[in-house]
Amino acid sequence: MSLNTSTVVEGTPTEKLKKLFENRESVWRDEQTGNLLHSYERDSEQDGVKIHLYYWIVANVVEPNLVREAVFSYTVLSEHLNDEETATTLRLLKQLVGQACFNPTSQTPD
Repeated sequence: MSLNTSTVVEGTPTEKLKKLFENRESVWRDEQTGNLLHSYERDSEQDGVKIHLYYWIVANVVEPNLVREAVFSYTVLSEHLNDEETATTLRLLKQLVGQACFNPTSQTPD
């Protein structure tokens, strides 16, 4: 996972958030968190082994003037693309990444 934080200098954080996703297809909002999400996948090869990569981009506004964006990835050997275990893992990951918490005030104390 990687996390990017942007301070909004011009416009509003909501406008900046919309710009992050404006040229991406299949963007959806997590109903619980309000996070915007986009996913994509690609084939690749590493050390001669064919792999398939899944990516989820998740972002939201953190008041008063921040936008946080997390990129999650998951890699599968291409030969396991159609395995039930892979499908189950992908369903779980899709649910979990949408629940990313960007708001520091909602964290539970130690």
